[in-house]
Amino acid sequence: MFKNGYKIIFIKEGKFDLKQFNISPLHLTLMAGGISLLTASLFFIFSEEFVQWTGSREIEKHRANNEILVKNIEESEERIRQLMLEIEEIKKQDDVLRKLVKLPPIHEDIRKMGYGGIEKKSGKNDFNYLLPNEDMDLDLLHKKINHAHRLIKLENLSYSELTEAVEEKKDDLLAFPAIFPVKKGREKLSSNFGYRRDPFSQKYKHHDGHDFSASIGASVVSTANGRVKKSKYWGSFGNYIEVDHGNGYVTVYGHLSSRAVKKGDKVFRGQKIGEVGNTGRSTAPHLHYEIQYKNKALDPVDFYFDIPVH
Repeated sequence: MFKNGYKIIFIKEGKFDLKQFNISPLHLTLMAGGISLLTASLFFIFSEEFVQWTGSREIEKHRANNEILVKNIEESEERIRQLMLEIEEIKKQDDVLRKLVKLPPIHEDIRKMGYGGIEKKSGKNDFNYLLPNEDMDLDLLHKKINHAHRLIKLENLSYSELTEAVEEKKDDLLAFPAIFPVKKGREKLSSNFGYRRDPFSQKYKHHDGHDFSASIGASVVSTANGRVKKSKYWGSFGNYIEVDHGNGYVTVYGHLSSRAVKKGDKVFRGQKIGEVGNTGRSTAPHLHYEIQYKNKALDPVDFYFDIPVH
C-alpha cells in the first residue's frame, strides 16, 4: 500500500479517462535536487556574462554621475573665483574709506584668517577618490567657501564701523578734499608736487601742487564742501579760485578759462566752480591744483579717494 506519498491525477477533457501517478517522498527529493542542480549549472554558465553586463551598466552610471559632479565642481570653483574678485574690490573700497575716516586699515593677516595651515579633513568631503581629475579637491573647495564666508562677515563688521565713524564725522568728512578736481578720465597729471624745472626760467623750483592737462572748457569741481575765499584774476595764476574748507584746509584752482563762483559762495564736493583754461603764466591748457593745510602746501596725491561725490 502506498503510504506517506502523493498521487498526481490527470483527467483528459471531454472523456472520462483518468491516469494517476504515485510519487513518493524520495521522488520529490530527487526532483528538487535535479531542479537545484540545473539552476546552479545555468547560473554558473551565464554568471560571468551577467556580471559583466551588470558591471558595465554600473560603470556607465558612475561615469555619468562623475561627469555631472566634475561639472558642478568646476562651476562652483568659477563662482568662488568671481566672488573673491568682488570681495577684493570691496576690500579696496574699504581700505580707501577707512583711510578717509582715519580708521586703521584691516591687517592682511586678519583678512587671511586661517586660510593657510593644517586643517583636519572633514569626513563629509572624503570622496576625492571618486573624482577623475586629481587636481580637484573637495576639502580645498570647502575651505575656500568658508574663507569667502569669513571675509564677507569681516567686511560687514568693517562697514558697520565705517557707518558709525561717518555719522560722527560727517561734516568734517564732507569738508575734507577727497576727489580729483577734474572729471576722472578727462584729466592727465602733467606735473607732480615737488621740485621741478620751471618752464619759463628753467631753474629748479618747488611746485606746490599738481598740474592736470585737459582741454579748455573741461569742468573743474570743488574737491570738498567749503566757502569761496577768493575768485578773481590773480597774477601768474590767471583766473584763480580759493576755497576754504575749514579745519585748516584750503584748495587752490588756477589758470581757469572761466569762474562759476564768486567770493563768499558756499560750494559742495563735486560742484562745478570753473573750467580749465590757459590764463596767466601758462604754456598750455591745464589746471593748477593745490591743497594747503594751515598755510602749508601738501602733496595732493594723498587726497584722491575714489568715492561718489553725492
